[in-house]
Amino acid sequence: MNTYYHTLGLEPGASQEEIKRAYFKKVRQHSPEADPEQFQKIREAYEQLKKQQKKQDLPVFPALTDPLAVQMMQQINTCRKEKNVTLYRDTCEEAWRRFPENIQFLYMLVMAQRKCRNTGKAVKNAELLVSKDPQNKWFLKELAISYMERGFKNKSLAAFEKAYELGCSETEFLLMYAGICEDNFQYQKGVELLLEVLRKETRWNRDDIHQLTEAYSGIFCMLYNDSRQFLPEILEHLRQHIEQYSIYLKEFIPALLSASARNCTDAERDSKECLLLFDLFSYAQKIYHSDTEKKNIETIIDSYYYQRVDESSLIGDTMKRYLEIFHVLAGTDASYQKFAMTDTELCMIEEREEILAQAEIIRLESPPDYERIAPFMQKLERTDKLQILKDSLLKEYRRLEPVFPGGYYYDAYPQEKKAALGTLINEGYEDEPYIRKNKKIGRNDPCPCGSGKKYKHCCMNK
Repeated sequence: MNTYYHTLGLEPGASQEEIKRAYFKKVRQHSPEADPEQFQKIREAYEQLKKQQKKQDLPVFPALTDPLAVQMMQQINTCRKEKNVTLYRDTCEEAWRRFPENIQFLYMLVMAQRKCRNTGKAVKNAELLVSKDPQNKWFLKELAISYMERGFKNKSLAAFEKAYELGCSETEFLLMYAGICEDNFQYQKGVELLLEVLRKETRWNRDDIHQLTEAYSGIFCMLYNDSRQFLPEILEHLRQHIEQYSIYLKEFIPALLSASARNCTDAERDSKECLLLFDLFSYAQKIYHSDTEKKNIETIIDSYYYQRVDESSLIGDTMKRYLEIFHVLAGTDASYQKFAMTDTELCMIEEREEILAQAEIIRLESPPDYERIAPFMQKLERTDKLQILKDSLLKEYRRLEPVFPGGYYYDAYPQEKKAALGTLINEGYEDEPYIRKNKKIGRNDPCPCGSGKKYKHCCMNK
C-alpha cells in the first residue's frame, strides 16, 4: 500500500526516531535541486508522519488528488465535526463506492457505521479493511473495536493483541484492550496494560484526566493474587498523580482511596504498600478543607482500619460483633444498639482473657477502633469490680432481652438464662407457662381460712 510510511521506506507504526532517520537518508538521495518532485513527496510524508506521531489516533494516507474525492472528504469531516452521524455514514459509503482505490474511505466508513450502531456492517467492512493491509495496526485496531462492540469477545481479544504487537499503544487503545482482557478473565494481562498507562510520561489535562481515573479503576478491579506484586508500584504512581494533579482529581480521590484501601487490608502493617497508603491518607487530609470533605476522608480511613480487623483471623467473633456495633449499627435504633452492646459485653466478660489479648492486637492494627473499645477494656481489666460490672449489665439485659430476641449471651450461656428466669413457679415444667389448678381468690371473696372476713382484710395481706 502506497502510504507515507512507504514513501520513506518504513513499516507502518515506525517510531519518531526512525521516521527522522529515514527522512534525512531520503533527502540525501533526493535533494531539492536534483529531484524537486521526489523531495516534495518526501517532505510531505515526513511532515504528515510527524503530525501523526503527535496525534496517535489516525493512520496517514496519501493526499487525495481527485477534486470530487477531496470534496467528499471535506463533507465527511464537516459531518463528523457537526456530529451528523447519518450523513457521515452515507457520505463515507458513497465515497467508498466511487473511489474504491482510496482505502481511507473504507477506514472512515467502518468508524461511521459503528457511530450509527451498524455493528454487523462495521465488522464486515473492518475485516475487508484488514485483508487489504494485514500488518496495519490502525486497521487492526478498528477491527478489534468493531468485534468488541458486536460482542465477539474472543475475536476482539485476538485482534487487540495483534494490533498491540504491531505497536498500537495510545492510551485509549490500552484502556479498551485492558477492558476486553477483563471480560475474558485475563486479569494479569489487563493489569500490565493499565500499568503502561500509569507509566506514560504524559502531561494530563482536565479533558483527559478521566482516562487516568479509568486506568486506576480498572487496575484495582483486576488486582488478584497473580498481580499483587504490582500494588506498591501502583500506589506510588497514584501518590505522584494525586500530588501533581490534585486540582483535577479532587472529586475522584475519595473513590481512588477507597479502592486502594480495599487492596491493602490483608497487607502487613509495615509493608511498603501500607506505608504508601498511609502517605495517601495523610496527603488527602491536607488537600480537603470543608468539614464534609474531611469527614468523608476520615470515614474512608476508619473503614480501612475496621476492614483490616474484621478480616483478621486473630480476632474472634465476639470482638468482631462488638466493633460491628460502632460501624454497622451506628444510626440504628438506640434501644437496639443498647441491647446489642449489653449482650456482647456480657459475652466478653465470659471470654475475658481472649478478649483482652485481642484488644492488644486491635491497639496495634486499628488505633481508631481501640479508642472505641478502650473504656470497656479498662473495666474488664479490673478483676475486683468484675462481678459488679456483670450484675449491672445483667440487670439491663434482663429488661431488654424480651423486647429484642436473638441475643448471643443466653444462647452461649444457657445457665445464665435459667438463673434469670428463676425455677420456683416453673419447676419441672422447663419453659412452659404455669397453669393455676383452682380458681383465683378475689380480694372481696370470703377468706378461705374460715374467719368470715373478706380475703383482702385477712390472709391476703399476710
